[in-house]
Amino acid sequence: MSKRILVVDDSATMRDLLTQYLLSPGYMVAGAESGVQALDILKTEQFDVIITDLAMPEMDGFGLIKEISELESDPGVILLSGHEARMLQSARDMALAYSVNLLGTLTKPVNKELLLSMLSDVADSRAKGRSGSETVLAEGEFMRGLMTDGLSPVFQPKLNPKTGELVGAEVFARWRAPTGGYLGAGAVIKAAQEKGHMDVLTYRMLELAMQQQGRWRKDGLEVVLSINVASDNLRKADFADVVSGLTDQFEVKPSMVRLEVTEADLEIDAKVPLDVLSSLNARGFGIALDDFGAGFASLVRLKEIPFDELVIDRMFIGRATENHVARTVLEAAIDLAHKLNLKCVCEGVESEDQLKLVRDMGADAVQGYYLGKPMSADEFLIWFEDYRDGVVKISGIGD
Repeated sequence: MSKRILVVDDSATMRDLLTQYLLSPGYMVAGAESGVQALDILKTEQFDVIITDLAMPEMDGFGLIKEISELESDPGVILLSGHEARMLQSARDMALAYSVNLLGTLTKPVNKELLLSMLSDVADSRAKGRSGSETVLAEGEFMRGLMTDGLSPVFQPKLNPKTGELVGAEVFARWRAPTGGYLGAGAVIKAAQEKGHMDVLTYRMLELAMQQQGRWRKDGLEVVLSINVASDNLRKADFADVVSGLTDQFEVKPSMVRLEVTEADLEIDAKVPLDVLSSLNARGFGIALDDFGAGFASLVRLKEIPFDELVIDRMFIGRATENHVARTVLEAAIDLAHKLNLKCVCEGVESEDQLKLVRDMGADAVQGYYLGKPMSADEFLIWFEDYRDGVVKISGIGD
């Protein structure tokens, strides 16, 4: 079947031009003149790729990026702009921060050949009932990329909301496509799950993250890294030995590594071995329960598994400033963490109001786009130095 593509641009001329470009390879193309109209279409139709301009009335491309990140499907996204490169860079950073399946960015006038090359490896979302990102990467390409330069870690800072101290960073996966585009963490994880390589992906991310952590340590920067692990890893009896071996190899203290287990994994796999997690905890590694609040199974597991940190699901943070029920649940979750002698991290902080709310509720650490986007190792170091020297200021931190 032909790929389904939605072109979103307030210029009828640009929509017509892109449609002409795309019809020749046989793509099925629909158009929308704003982000609002695009969302109406997406309520009833699914697309493999969304090509969107950034500057539009009603809802611009930045607003549409956030909405796309919340879709059940995971379409590829190509960003367009006729403005300066800095706007495209900001949009690219935002798309990756929201784990959108970003295929690339293009400046206007659009180069037809470059556009088509970005689309060449995108799978049909309806094929075999899968969503687009799940079949973007061929088996051989995926495995080669894991072992070479296809996969790279990015780092999002975690701050103490009261003191402003940098208390760590979460590690996310990014995938560099041959066309120069990037896939976010969500797309990479889906590809790994589809091909049965979640354990390999996790091992590689642990290796890359600790390798960078060791480099920073030699330069005098000590950063606690939070790294997601999957139930596939935790079912392997030698997993604790493998992780310990990596800390030895890169001269990283176990106390500087926090392994995050998602609540969804606990619900899906109730047999996550306690002995593996207990062994990791005994060796000094931190163990965090990620996305707390997304389900309920973890409530009964808190006494069984040696967690030392709860990470509150971002959906509560996003709603808490406007919804009383969400605010009550958020406050109760933070209170529960402290009563269990656990640290509490609030992720997904996207505004000063949200920051002040969770700070006043007693959150021990915060992370989110408002504080700092996920960054490459070099970008993170620059951000940290600017933040430490007062060049980067975050309103609401330490007030």
